[in-house]
Amino acid sequence: MKRLLLAAVAALLAVALPVAAQQQGVTSDTITIGAHGPITGPAAYIGLAGRDGMLLAIKEINAAGGVNGRKIVAVFEDDGHSPTKALAAVKKLVEQDKVFAVMSVGGSNATVGAVDYMKEKGVPYYVSIASAPQVTWPHARNLFRGGTTETARYGELYAEFLATHYKAKRIAIMSGREEYPRNEGDATVDKLKNWFQMAPAVRVEFNIGDKDFTPQLVEVQKANPDVIAFFGNPAEAAIAMRQAKELGLKQPFFVGSNMVDPGLVTVAKSSAEGVMGFSLIPYLPGSKAPDMVKWEAAWKKEYPNAPAGRPNNFDLLAYGDMYVLAEGMKRAGPNLTTDGLIRALEGIQNYRVGPVATPRTFSTKHHIGNFALVPMVVKDGQWEPVPWSSTRQSDILSRYQ
Repeated sequence: MKRLLLAAVAALLAVALPVAAQQQGVTSDTITIGAHGPITGPAAYIGLAGRDGMLLAIKEINAAGGVNGRKIVAVFEDDGHSPTKALAAVKKLVEQDKVFAVMSVGGSNATVGAVDYMKEKGVPYYVSIASAPQVTWPHARNLFRGGTTETARYGELYAEFLATHYKAKRIAIMSGREEYPRNEGDATVDKLKNWFQMAPAVRVEFNIGDKDFTPQLVEVQKANPDVIAFFGNPAEAAIAMRQAKELGLKQPFFVGSNMVDPGLVTVAKSSAEGVMGFSLIPYLPGSKAPDMVKWEAAWKKEYPNAPAGRPNNFDLLAYGDMYVLAEGMKRAGPNLTTDGLIRALEGIQNYRVGPVATPRTFSTKHHIGNFALVPMVVKDGQWEPVPWSSTRQSDILSRYQ
């Protein structure tokens, strides 16, 4: 009788263990991932592009055999550029859709709303576009930042460029009140103070969607700066640049990396001439570089009816990062688990899908995938590289040691 009981228990365990060990979101032939970004509202230009770039990569990956024989299935949620909606989106993806991992292809304002929940759940969270510091600091084992970089890195490069390339002594900062532009402004001010013992000549703020920047520009004009650093969205920057000219301001504009995109030139037109900023990708859409021409042709074949201004930088960022996530899943092997994916991503060194992307590198100590940014200037209506390189060592990685 005892032997029969033991045999029955063993048989039950043999059946139960595989079920208990089943990884959420993974079947014998599919891997279901979730993603969120704004496809409605004033930041839809980020989320629509992030979604489309990610889906193009998934289509290519699946056509090439998928991930160790499994096809990737994506479930996308609109976060409306809202932290509350982003939290609701990731809860649905994790608890109802039972996804294996989640990608954020939205901005910082929304992504910060999901960070604490994703840390708590332990589900891999790969952030492609948002630069909010909370994504990678304090360090969380299941959170990774891809094509964008940490806000503090923007601050380092922006401050050094303003101080050494422009040789500016008086800097005006115009920054939006929402998460991303406020963080960029704060990080730039911090590094101007700590690296160059400088303070802004003036700092003014605005709201997303503002149409009149006259009050802020009057304050900037009174300060008589050498350069105006603008952190916000392309639509706002275009209005501010035009109104600055109307007020007689001749100072050059420097913009945040989210605006180093052909879309800014499209909306700002001649007002964008001479504007500088940093790009997160080696080539911008519209470049005649053969690799970019080839990529754009593939994108336009997939999205033949896309509106003007697409593809944009966010298409490229999410496209490259979907390949990084897929590479991590491949390296994790056929027995795909959360722990296996995290270990595989932490082993990635200088991986990129091709010349249209910057390389990604992670380690067990930090999950900031990209430190490489390219300075650009608008010349004759096109963004072109600026021959400048940083000469200062980043302070960021020291805190991860």
